[in-house]
Amino acid sequence: MRKYLLIAIMLICSAEIPLNSQDTIKIKSEYLPVIDGILKTKVEYDLDNSRIRFEVRNARLAVLGKINDFMSYKAGLDLNNEGKMQTLDAYIRLTPIQNFDIYLGQKKIPFSSDYLRNPIENIFANHSFLSKYINEGMRDIGLFIDYKFTGKIPIDLLIGAVNGTGENNPQWTDKPNLVNRIIIGPDNGFRIAGNLYLGEREYHDKLSMFGGEVRYSNGPWFIESEYIRRNWTDTISLRRHDDGLYIHTYYNFHVNKKMIQLLTPTARWDFIGDSVFGNEVDASRITLGINLGYEAKQFYSEVRLNYEYYFKSSLPDQTDKLTLEFVGRF
Repeated sequence: MRKYLLIAIMLICSAEIPLNSQDTIKIKSEYLPVIDGILKTKVEYDLDNSRIRFEVRNARLAVLGKINDFMSYKAGLDLNNEGKMQTLDAYIRLTPIQNFDIYLGQKKIPFSSDYLRNPIENIFANHSFLSKYINEGMRDIGLFIDYKFTGKIPIDLLIGAVNGTGENNPQWTDKPNLVNRIIIGPDNGFRIAGNLYLGEREYHDKLSMFGGEVRYSNGPWFIESEYIRRNWTDTISLRRHDDGLYIHTYYNFHVNKKMIQLLTPTARWDFIGDSVFGNEVDASRITLGINLGYEAKQFYSEVRLNYEYYFKSSLPDQTDKLTLEFVGRF
C-alpha cells in the first residue's frame, strides 16, 4: 500500500512541476487536443405500416489539434453508425503556407457538399438520396491538396488521389482514383461548386462521377441544390448509370427565449433514379420539418421533427414516416 501511495505522490509532483514552465503553459493552452463529440438519437414512425423504432443513429468522438504551426491532426470514431463501430477521419494536415493544406490519411473524399456535412450539420433527420445511395462508401485513404484563392471572388480548389478500396483498406493498387472539387464564391452569398471523381470501386469498373451545386445564403436564409450523375461498368461488363437531384432550404428565426434560441423551418425535395431528367425516377419525396435550437449557434443542440412523404418509392425501407430526433454536439 505504501509503495502505491509513493508512486501516486511522485506522479502528482511530476505533473505539478512543468506547470511553472512558460513553454509548457504555451503547449497546454495552444496545442492541447480538443475533443469533438456528436450524438444523434431518434424515434421513427412508419405511417404506411404502423410501425415504430428507436435508434441511436450516431455516437461520434474525435480528437483534433495542432502539433505545431505547420502540422495538425484529426482522428475520430463513430461508436454506433447504424449498429457498427467505424473509423472515420484519421489524417495529418500539413500547412506549409497560408491557405494551402496537404492532407495525408483517411477522410471523406471531397465530393458533394451534402455528403461532406457531418451528421449534426445534415439539416434533416435522414440523409438525402444522393448522400445515402450515390455517395455511399466514399471515405478512403489518400492524399488531398486544398488551395484557397482569396480575392473579391474566393475560389477553393481541391484535388486528391485515393486507393479506391474504401475505408480502413490500404490495398495496393495499379492506379489510384482521382478527385477534383472546385468552389467559387463566399460562404455567405451566392456560391457554385463542381465535383469530379474517376477510378474503380468494388463492383464498379471504369467509374466516373460528376456533379454540380448552386446555393445562396444571406445569414438566416439558406437554399441549395445539387445534381450528381454516376456511370460504371458492372461485373458482367454492362455499362450502367444513375443520378440524383435535391433542393433544400431553411430559415433561422432567432426567438431568444429562455429555452429555445432558434426556430428553423426546413424543406427538401429530392429524386433518384436511372435518369431523373429522363423521367426514369426510382424514388422521389418531399421532407418538411421544424428544428428547435437550444443554442444561439445552429447545429449544436437541436430537436428536429420531420415528415417524409414519398411520391414514388422502389427503394428498400423507404416509406412515409414521422421522425423525432435529438442532436447534440460537445
